[in-house]
Amino acid sequence: MASTQAIWGIDVGRCALKAIKLRSGADDKLEIVAFDYVEHEKILSQPDADRHALIAASLEKFLSRNDLSKDQVVVSVPGQHTLARFTKLPPVAPKRIPDIVRYEADQQIPFDMDEVIWDYQTFQQEGLPDIEVGIFAMKREIIREHLLHFEQAGIEPIAVQSGPLAVYNAVHFDDWLSKETTIVLDIGADNTDLVICTPNGLWTRTVPIGGNAFTEALVKSFKLSFSKAESLKRTAATSKYARQIFQAMRPIFADLVQELQRSIGFYSSTHRDASVDRVVGVGNAFLLPGLQKYLQQNLGINVERPEAFKKATRAAEAGSEDALREQILAFFTAYGLALQGLDKTKVTSSLLPTEIAKQVTWRKKRPAFAAAAACLVLAGGLIWFRQVTDMGALNAAAAGPPPSIKDWEQADSIIQGGVPSAASDRVRAMTIYEAGNKLKSELGKLAGQGAAERKETERLIELQRNKGVIDQILRVVHESVPRPEGPLATAANAEEVATAIASGAAQRGQRRQLVIDELEMHFEPNLKDFIWKGTINTPEAENDYESEGGAALPGIRLKLNCRSPNKAGAEFIREAFIEPLVKNGRRPGTGFFIDKTSLIRGKKVEISQGGAAARTSTARGSSSRSATTPDAGGEAATIIPPERLDPVTLEAIDDDWEFEIWASVILTEAPGAGETEGKGETPGREKPEPKESDDG
Repeated sequence: MASTQAIWGIDVGRCALKAIKLRSGADDKLEIVAFDYVEHEKILSQPDADRHALIAASLEKFLSRNDLSKDQVVVSVPGQHTLARFTKLPPVAPKRIPDIVRYEADQQIPFDMDEVIWDYQTFQQEGLPDIEVGIFAMKREIIREHLLHFEQAGIEPIAVQSGPLAVYNAVHFDDWLSKETTIVLDIGADNTDLVICTPNGLWTRTVPIGGNAFTEALVKSFKLSFSKAESLKRTAATSKYARQIFQAMRPIFADLVQELQRSIGFYSSTHRDASVDRVVGVGNAFLLPGLQKYLQQNLGINVERPEAFKKATRAAEAGSEDALREQILAFFTAYGLALQGLDKTKVTSSLLPTEIAKQVTWRKKRPAFAAAAACLVLAGGLIWFRQVTDMGALNAAAAGPPPSIKDWEQADSIIQGGVPSAASDRVRAMTIYEAGNKLKSELGKLAGQGAAERKETERLIELQRNKGVIDQILRVVHESVPRPEGPLATAANAEEVATAIASGAAQRGQRRQLVIDELEMHFEPNLKDFIWKGTINTPEAENDYESEGGAALPGIRLKLNCRSPNKAGAEFIREAFIEPLVKNGRRPGTGFFIDKTSLIRGKKVEISQGGAAARTSTARGSSSRSATTPDAGGEAATIIPPERLDPVTLEAIDDDWEFEIWASVILTEAPGAGETEGKGETPGREKPEPKESDDG
């Protein structure tokens, strides 16, 4: 996709069309050639807005001010319409990755593959074999509707990228990411795209809170029209009613912080080594007075707002530098799109439909058609000349010994065309015989090629055959997790959980609750080599297969990292989870059974206290907020850092227990399946009681 032409990145948002034109200058320096900001006549999400007409009008206005005839274009699609899934692949040869990813995409995308446009991006840390892949998909009908506006305007994009990934490419190129973990917030009109970035990967989520939510709050509080409330919001900093305006927007500030804390808490629970040390905010809604300070105070993390592009300089023909600086936060998505068009980005996936990509490629190749036709005629002449030469050689040797067959093409020519009749019967027979031997020899060489690739393919297919068992194992684990009792038993979401806790649910230390933070499965050709030799460092327990001598025992090593608020700790885990897990894992007809199960360790949750000196920690039993609203005289609120909160209930987790549980899943039916009493039912009970760590 690299090009010497200038590249336009065009981002059609809910409030405006943002476009920026980049090109590689001397010494590969990046230049901003042009930029444009076309505000829609109405915000697209307003009830009376004609979305299609408004976008068409903005594109028409943009094209009247900019010439795109000699440039290429990359466009964005909204993040809330894009499905993003992340998974890890086993170490495989690079040429096998597309086949593995295609299989994973079929499992991860909850739609028929013919209904979506999808692509993927691999992430790999240097020096490590593990490969993480991000799979990105969008419904075909949605992306076609989005691209229809550009098609009607005569614009043919060379790539289509999701908005959050375009922003990630922009901040990654401009060195806004730290060495640890950086959160990028792109606050738009209707949604906030949250992108958690590491040096070797990313994770994204769209939060349904944006600038329009603040406007709607003013509409309800002051009984204004949407347009007047929007104007009031934009001038809030200089208004004499600033305090009343911020008071009206207070619930939206608090909701946004709560959603961000919940997302950060979920990510931290699945990435225990993550250490967030910076938040970078972009998007015009981030200009809302007091928002940057409010987020910094309530998240307890340094929040930065870019004021310029670090690695791009403004060309002489570009517009006013002050105008670009004033709207810089709105251009990060378009900036990332243009960078991708110049092949300067980490994420290179594209959601451009195949049929459109083929049309663009077809038009580019038209000038080469005449040359290709000439080459075809020349190739036909060479084949004819070779045929005449070979026949002449055979005729010349008709009276003597058979000609030497030099290559398979000559042998094929002899088999297909025969030997000239002028040759003797003996010479003709020997010629055909030698040609046959030559073809047979070449066939043997070809048959030997690809043996290693076929073997590797068969191995990968074999690995996939047992994937159906994975769903069954996950079902058994899910059924074995203890169910909450009382009001918590019927709570279906975070709000209902908070209500149940407030209405008298069991105290946190008394709840029959287990949270599985991490689950790992590793296939072993012979589990005896791993477990029966004491590699796990657990006591030797009897099992149903130990008497089978040297017979291989294929299976899966199952590792679970769990957390429970129940103060009974290991005793509760054994009674409420391990025993049901072994029992449920021995049902007939599943194709597997759970044999040895061991509780490796149990300790109180370890909470990082980094930065705690600047914050006051208080335990909370519900989802009530303690944050204050930013205003002219506002002060920092008393909060609990996100790493010390339950991401669902927002309660302190200081007294929770962490456990590591190992189990062996044998890929065959259990002897006497269904008889759960007796030998092998709860082998993990032979494990001594785990002791609380010193810091618990």
